[in-house]
Amino acid sequence: MTVPQGRHMADEEAINRCLQLTFPPVMVQLVQALVAPFPEFSTIARILAMDPMLAAAVLNLVNSPYYGLGAKVSDLQRAATVLGTREILKLALSLSFQKRVSSELKRPQQAMYQDWRLVVWSSIAAEQIALRVQPDTAHLAYLASLLKDLALFMHLCSADEDPVLRGKACITSLERDQLSLENTCWGADHAAMARNIIHRWGLPEAIAEAIASHHDLDGVAHHTPLTQAVILGTQWADLLHGQATHPALIIQFEMLLRSRLSLDEQGLENLREACAQRFKSMLAQLAIQDRPVGTRLYEQSLETLQSFYFLGAELSHVAGGLPSLAATLGRQLRWYWNVQRWEVALRVPGSEEYLLFSGDETTPAPRQSGPAPFARLPWQAGQERVPLSASGIDWGQLRLPKDALPPARKSALLVYCHFMAMALENYYRQQAVLEAKADTLDALPLGVARLDREGLLVEANRRFLDYVGRNDLAPRTPVRPLLSESLGLDFGPEWQAFTSDGGPSFISRLFCPTDAAGKRMGAPCAYVSLHRRRDASHDDVLLLIEDVTEISDVDVQNLRQRDFLERLLDSMQEIVLTVDRTGHISWASRRCAGLRGKNLFATSRPSATFTDTWDAAYLSGSSPAAPVEAVLELGDGSMGLFELVFSALDAREHEGPAFLVVGRDLTSIRRLEEKVKQQAMYDGLTGLFNHSQFHMILEREMERSRRTNRQLGLIFFDLDRFKAINDTYGHQAGDTVLRRVAAGISAVVRKGMDFPCRYGGDEFAVVVTEVTPEIMEGLARRIREGVVTSCKGAVDLSMGLALLAPPDTGESLVQRADRASYAAKKLDGVKVRWAE
Repeated sequence: MTVPQGRHMADEEAINRCLQLTFPPVMVQLVQALVAPFPEFSTIARILAMDPMLAAAVLNLVNSPYYGLGAKVSDLQRAATVLGTREILKLALSLSFQKRVSSELKRPQQAMYQDWRLVVWSSIAAEQIALRVQPDTAHLAYLASLLKDLALFMHLCSADEDPVLRGKACITSLERDQLSLENTCWGADHAAMARNIIHRWGLPEAIAEAIASHHDLDGVAHHTPLTQAVILGTQWADLLHGQATHPALIIQFEMLLRSRLSLDEQGLENLREACAQRFKSMLAQLAIQDRPVGTRLYEQSLETLQSFYFLGAELSHVAGGLPSLAATLGRQLRWYWNVQRWEVALRVPGSEEYLLFSGDETTPAPRQSGPAPFARLPWQAGQERVPLSASGIDWGQLRLPKDALPPARKSALLVYCHFMAMALENYYRQQAVLEAKADTLDALPLGVARLDREGLLVEANRRFLDYVGRNDLAPRTPVRPLLSESLGLDFGPEWQAFTSDGGPSFISRLFCPTDAAGKRMGAPCAYVSLHRRRDASHDDVLLLIEDVTEISDVDVQNLRQRDFLERLLDSMQEIVLTVDRTGHISWASRRCAGLRGKNLFATSRPSATFTDTWDAAYLSGSSPAAPVEAVLELGDGSMGLFELVFSALDAREHEGPAFLVVGRDLTSIRRLEEKVKQQAMYDGLTGLFNHSQFHMILEREMERSRRTNRQLGLIFFDLDRFKAINDTYGHQAGDTVLRRVAAGISAVVRKGMDFPCRYGGDEFAVVVTEVTPEIMEGLARRIREGVVTSCKGAVDLSMGLALLAPPDTGESLVQRADRASYAAKKLDGVKVRWAE
């Protein structure tokens, strides 16, 4: 929400006008006198002389039981002498502030009562807490708490439809995200605005800081003792008197309070009692109505609140429906309150009717049901009514004999009933809903089980247990062998794929159970499906077993056919998909089940030879006729090369045309083609070009040499002493030498310019391009050195070198080089001979 700057200015002007009305200069003087180091009585006497009614109200508070004065005080000066001028100033300020704010605000009386209950309790509590941690700041804690909500009252005075306060029954009770909303709508939150007012009045910075931080409960430990007192008093008031008083939060806070103040149990009760006594006196003098007796949680000890909370927790989690709920309530009334006779009407979940239970029996049974109002139910005469209401809803009503409890315990019983009403609300909103869902699940004509990601049982309904012939099953029971043993059902490899990461999210099977299982199920066949849930909060499996007894023969036959076709398609080597006109994959066979829900064009890439557009437009018009080679992501992280064939299916009126896509896996075919190609070109032992490829290379390079006038050469050689290795060590040793020879050659030839080949046996040839005699000799020398080194001197080379001559053919060039190689064998040292 964006609020224009002009709007903020207009609001500020209206707030300033309200501040003048509700907090005029004379009250500012009271505040300034209160924070002075030594307040003078003359200041308060002058101010109160202008308002006799205010003076009388101050005297009434002075003479209240809270102060416990022995004799009645009828003179303000005497009161100031007995209680101190600062105490009289606090009372005058509180009374005047409440009177002026209440008169200026157009607000329902009950709403004002609730607001002022929070203000009064927080001020008193902050003062009492400060007395225990830093006594000299107690009056400042009282004042800060009294003024902390000043900006809220000002906004309520200045705008009828303020977006922050609109519809709030209690404006001083903090709601979730309220401070953020205030900053958005007002430009600052109410704490910061109140702090600015305090600065304007020239009050101490300690008060301003306490007001600015009065909602910072999480950071309470990092503040000064004064600010801590204001924070704790504010939170205590909100929990006891705010819109959402919850026993658990009160208990938690009061335990925090004990810890922060280092109080024992009695110390906390003394603190509460001191706050409660003064609170009641202030409410009486301010003519503020207190909460109903049963909701005055401040009158109960922490121990009592804890007891009531645990009793309520028991009630909110009762299993067994309304009779168990009534029995639990009756037991608590007997054991805790010694109440033997009682009646209770409880709301029937999901309706406006109530069941009436009587406490005359150990196990209460409903006597009569009927709709609201409660007066129409046949209650016994002469009983007191206690409503069991929470969040504005009547969850029930309790009636007790009028003399069931003495007056001293009756108020505590009403507080107990307040806790019970909230427990009933929790029961109806949670436990009753869970029980209703469980009943519905058991009543379904389906066997339903939830499994974990490994296929182990988490929970199952009654029908599932009946189907598998068990009265009960322990959690983490393996379900796959259970289905096989009791029903004769086995999903085979599908189960392993389904429970693995990246597997399909759904599998199903129509099966006919064994004779015994069929009789137990009452159906000749059943339909079983598994659904995998994978999201941020779930990774589990739902297993459904559906009785198909009521399905017609035609439907059963259709299911059989569908199950057969799905299994048939899953067994195919090809992948099978169905896509709509946008390329969205609606179904996929098991091998690529992970593609379901994805778009074909987003998960595939056509080969480089494809020239059409690869998107939904490709499917427009008639069915694409030509197969498309494409790399496809299979949904499990793997990739594959497929030949995709598209076939149009019958159009559906609500979906438009759809296509069947069959993909033939080309990955293994391409791998085989590459292997055949390698075998056709290369020698299987050495990895060099083979004899056939040598002649092809030689003819190609001779043609290129004559076309470009770049010289071509041929190095031809065989191995000296190779026959002796074969004869002595065997052919395996000879093969090892040949492989080392090939490695020595490959290490020194020029890549892309020289072509080493195995001519046959121990004969090798290297076709050398773009060469000179000097380059030829250098290359021959490096080849010999490389081979000798690789073979560790086991063999030597007799090498013949020949350059291409104009009359040469491929055959003549080889013959010349071969003759030169033969002639080289007769040489000593480096056996290299040029051809003639």
